[in-house]
Amino acid sequence: MGREIQFLLLQPAKVPEALKFYEEAFQAKVVDDDYENRSVQMKMLNSYVIIRPWDPNSTIDGLLKLSADLNSIRRIRQDKRFVEIDQTNYEGVMMKDPFGVSFLLIEKKKMTSFGDDPDPCWRMCNSIAFAFPSSISPSELCTIKLTGLFVAWYGMAFRSALMKIAPTDQFGFLKANHSRSSLFLGFVSVYYSILGCSKHVDRSNHFMGKTLELFFHILQLEKLKMGVCRRSVMEVDAFTGGVDYFAYEDVFGYSEVMPKPERRSVMIAQLEEQTLRTPLSVPFPSWCSTISFVSPEVLGIIKLTALFAARYGKRISWELMEEEVVKKNPLFSFLDPSDYGFPCYHMVVKAYSKVLKKNELVYRMDFVLQRYFKCLDELKDNLEDVYSFVECVDSFAQLEDEDFYHKMGNREAYVTPLDDRTAMIHQQTHVYPFHDPTSLALRRREHLYHISSAKKGSSNIEVCVPTMDGRVIIEITVDSFFGEKVASLKEKIVRLIRIPSKNLKLRGKSVGVLREDKSLAENKVESGEILTATWRFPRWEE
Repeated sequence: MGREIQFLLLQPAKVPEALKFYEEAFQAKVVDDDYENRSVQMKMLNSYVIIRPWDPNSTIDGLLKLSADLNSIRRIRQDKRFVEIDQTNYEGVMMKDPFGVSFLLIEKKKMTSFGDDPDPCWRMCNSIAFAFPSSISPSELCTIKLTGLFVAWYGMAFRSALMKIAPTDQFGFLKANHSRSSLFLGFVSVYYSILGCSKHVDRSNHFMGKTLELFFHILQLEKLKMGVCRRSVMEVDAFTGGVDYFAYEDVFGYSEVMPKPERRSVMIAQLEEQTLRTPLSVPFPSWCSTISFVSPEVLGIIKLTALFAARYGKRISWELMEEEVVKKNPLFSFLDPSDYGFPCYHMVVKAYSKVLKKNELVYRMDFVLQRYFKCLDELKDNLEDVYSFVECVDSFAQLEDEDFYHKMGNREAYVTPLDDRTAMIHQQTHVYPFHDPTSLALRRREHLYHISSAKKGSSNIEVCVPTMDGRVIIEITVDSFFGEKVASLKEKIVRLIRIPSKNLKLRGKSVGVLREDKSLAENKVESGEILTATWRFPRWEE
């Protein structure tokens, strides 16, 4: 059961014809046709083959080894479209197809199997072990690690934006001459081998603000400053757990300096009368009954399976369907294309594939399945462990894919009464997908600021603002809704959050972004309305 991937090069014009031919001759199935270079992966008999378009001027002369039962070998030998080739160097039957490709058909039980563990030389190498210091505090390590993760995904633009607002005492490693700079770049390199590159980071001035909000929401910087570091460190470790797992397993040298990530439930057990926040990948209760008709338990397995499929190839779905333990378990019915849960699974795989780099050529599928079932066995007893494992990739996918966010995002869906036959889910705007209304309300009571004392005729207005410890709601006294300009209100806000006013935009419920040269009344801001402040970092700004 080696199931390693093989490659076949064909002239681009011949690929559609070849796909149809292989579907007929080998009863082949398309496994993945979503490659950027227009390649197509097929399952031929018991083997996986990636068919790549090649230069029309190239000479095509390939050899594929396919494992097959005796009946399949007999059927192919009788197919007059193939030419049988006499050979004595191989144990099997050699056939050549109309495209000049040779196939060595070997009886399934005679296929040789390799060792259980792949050659470590095939694993990605990284120099982080050489950059790792002899001693470093947990809070400093988690700050460097999380920053490296975001820079790997969002690029150096994220680093530049962070340097504009972050305190230098905690983010000095961003400078090239800092003693921790090598460690920071080491983590960037590790995560870059696992994650792709965001394609939206340069498309919107507001997008970088959203990524910074997510970053600080996870890091909880003020708590780290105040010494409440154990729980804060665990919050970061829980968020990065799934990506750290791939680093631990796939990046040579990483496991020498970093431990295998712990499950979220194990971390919580180490806390005294405390817990960790709910993973951002957990849906609200209304989600499962209104959109994809799958239970939270099934959705958790869908996301875990999609994570492995995005990282190690979609062929894992085909292999899982052949496992007896899966066939007997209704929780895996979503793997069947005819099942109502399959569209949900397909959507998650597509979204996660935009975040993770494929690593399907290094490991054989039997080894990947071994990892998958071991991981599933460790996580299955606690559903939030599963959601925590996928949280990082899921969060990045929500920001990257607006459709995925609207269908999977961690926010309450607004549903009209059930007795309304025209009931529809009204999606929120794709602006801030990571606000937990419950925790936001708590922070509102804890952090209620007042700017200046109230004067006769003055009014109070509330603004939800981003900070380095997550979002807070502040209360500001304004002269009047007619006399207070938006630009003046912004200056009062930046005194608190210490962010340059040029990097801040205010949004209202009615008009969106408020015009700074107009008053609150002219921007149709109403009494009792909570304005939203957002970070804005122009792409061209250095």
